[in-house]
Amino acid sequence: MPRHVISHTLTKAVICQIEALHAACTEPFPGPDLLGLVLPEAEGAEEDAFYALYYIEETPVSFLSCFCPDGEVCELSGFTAPSFRNRGFFSLLFKEAKKEAKRLFGDVTFSFQCLSSDPDTTAFCKARGLSFSHSECIMERVWPGTKPSGHGGAVPGAAFPTASGVSLRPSDDRALLARLHGKAFDCPAAFSMDYVDTVLADPGTVSRLILADGKPVGLLHLTFQGAPAGPSAGREGQTAYLTGLGILPEFRRRGFAGAALGAAFSLLPNHSRLALQVSTLNTAAFRLYEKLGFEVSSRLDYYTMPALQQKHAMITLKEYEDFPRSLNC
Repeated sequence: MPRHVISHTLTKAVICQIEALHAACTEPFPGPDLLGLVLPEAEGAEEDAFYALYYIEETPVSFLSCFCPDGEVCELSGFTAPSFRNRGFFSLLFKEAKKEAKRLFGDVTFSFQCLSSDPDTTAFCKARGLSFSHSECIMERVWPGTKPSGHGGAVPGAAFPTASGVSLRPSDDRALLARLHGKAFDCPAAFSMDYVDTVLADPGTVSRLILADGKPVGLLHLTFQGAPAGPSAGREGQTAYLTGLGILPEFRRRGFAGAALGAAFSLLPNHSRLALQVSTLNTAAFRLYEKLGFEVSSRLDYYTMPALQQKHAMITLKEYEDFPRSLNC
């Protein structure tokens, strides 16, 4: 019998079912894993998150997650199996999730995440009066001089800017990396330390200080596809993810970020792919990556209730879609 449930914990079996459902929903829209489904650990309850599922017999056919880290904005994401869409299942989950959110967090505003490549989720947001806020984008570039297949618009051979005396140096100095991270990203010391601890514990990630004439001006982290970290000798076509690039405020606008990216590519074998995630709200970074030949391969759009329309956004949806690029969406 069809039924819906609200849950604050997910068993391993249910997580496996949700992952299978997610795979079926995203199969027509291939994209980088960085914009994939993120689920909590099995059996772990979180005070700021809950989940809604719609079952046909014992199989979930629609799923919605609700995450409210600040007690003010609930971030919603979810999907319905293609063969069960347009039956009102997801709308029911949305209705029940709003009730549960009010019970847990009080009067909150909702922000909905959806892959722009899926027209059904975009239509769902627009039909309920949600307004476009911004996008989180995966951008990629293959080096040297070749471009990802199926893309167009960006200049594949765009040169990286040069800045005199810029180099990268390996570092596992926890205190130094945390200090640089806090200054570069304007983060509290405790958060920066936790972030650096996570990076240092990952066998697939390497950290580099960005030096200008031997002085640290920033840092970056590279996560390689497959551990241990580092480029594979003699292997072409390796993929690395830029999981953090920060320049200290007093050294910005001097070309250090672009020069550091060029240096990062020099660490990789020929024809390697470098991918990164950036928000359209971060206009300076977004336009820098675009200028350097990075192309959008997938994007996650955020829609909000009218009260949170993008008064702080610097790139509107129309401006974004008018950019001279071809999206794999």
